[in-house]
Amino acid sequence: MDDDTIEYFFDNIESFYAELDDVLNRPYTTEEDAKRVTTQYVRFLVRYQQEFLKTSVEFAQVAYKLIDSKLCLDFSTIVLAHILNHHALVSQDKAELLVSYSLLLYAGKDEPRWMDFILLESIHMKKNRLFCKIMTEVRLGFYDCYKMLSASFALCFEMCKLVKLEKQDLDLLDTSLINLFLDLVEETRGDAEESFNYDVIRLILVLNEQYMMSGTSENLVLDVLSQRPTLYEYFYTNDLYVLVDITLRELCDLGDTKESQTLRDAYLRVLEPLLENTQLRQRPYKKHETYKTLQGLLNPGMQRKVNSTTKRLVKRIIEDWWDKLCGLQVNYCLDNGSSPNLSHTSTLSSCSSGPTTPADDLGVDEISAIMTRKEVNKKIQQDTNNPDIVVV
Repeated sequence: MDDDTIEYFFDNIESFYAELDDVLNRPYTTEEDAKRVTTQYVRFLVRYQQEFLKTSVEFAQVAYKLIDSKLCLDFSTIVLAHILNHHALVSQDKAELLVSYSLLLYAGKDEPRWMDFILLESIHMKKNRLFCKIMTEVRLGFYDCYKMLSASFALCFEMCKLVKLEKQDLDLLDTSLINLFLDLVEETRGDAEESFNYDVIRLILVLNEQYMMSGTSENLVLDVLSQRPTLYEYFYTNDLYVLVDITLRELCDLGDTKESQTLRDAYLRVLEPLLENTQLRQRPYKKHETYKTLQGLLNPGMQRKVNSTTKRLVKRIIEDWWDKLCGLQVNYCLDNGSSPNLSHTSTLSSCSSGPTTPADDLGVDEISAIMTRKEVNKKIQQDTNNPDIVVV
């Protein structure tokens, strides 16, 4: 069946979703059948993307439809590998790339083992082809809208936070590309929709983390930052405070899973140069709250074990920042005010007692336009005013 030769007319989005269900329920018995149905699903989404895939909620819904289908249950690795190798890695069609990148992204966020599968080839081949393709497309100016950039950056972030990039992956980056990312931060910082701006900042942070783990002296992120005086004044004042606020909150909010421990250590590796290598070195921000949070990580209470890497990172920050730097800051004993962007009425306690941030406040992943199932359900229920509608 060739869907491109059939004219479909949908009265509403519900009828569109019903047709998507029909596509996923087409008969299959072999791996080739599964690949065929997967391609039909991708092409159907591409064909009607302009009409029915305008928001992150709508992209999330169609991704979860595929993830929850019997097809994906029976042939999950075949479906993911087909989207990766026959769509994401080979296509030059922007609409198809947006769909395939989004499907891979939501699949990986919904089930960590699927992101591990997506990254399996890069581990064996010592080259992340998908990361390299996306970075090349960005450098060439292939993407012409923030929606495409947002999905690409979010996918790169998810990959980079789980697997160390190889040298040849990092070699693909250059100062012009880092400058492009920083330009995007400046250009979009005043936008009412903050999610894209935050996606770019997250990517910059995780690339900085990759350089720190690489074992080389080169760090293009810090090199470029040091050469941009306008960015030093613009990004390194207000946004540095926001990064500290977000980092402190995430250090307390992250759980005890292996993935959470890895991400917590990544935040600590980013926090250290923020405190020691920026103007926060001379004028600390939330100094005492930061110290309490670090102490809370060393002594979490409730007989929780502290990861050895986490303990080493925290002790190093305390020794190099608190003991050596803050001990000399006689003129700045008081913290440098509150964050310009986050309410100063919400203070952060140590991690042993948990954060005081309200449960409904948005964390790092939730600020992004990439939505979890819980967020999708909440958004749908708000829009429809029907609490019974959920994405299973």
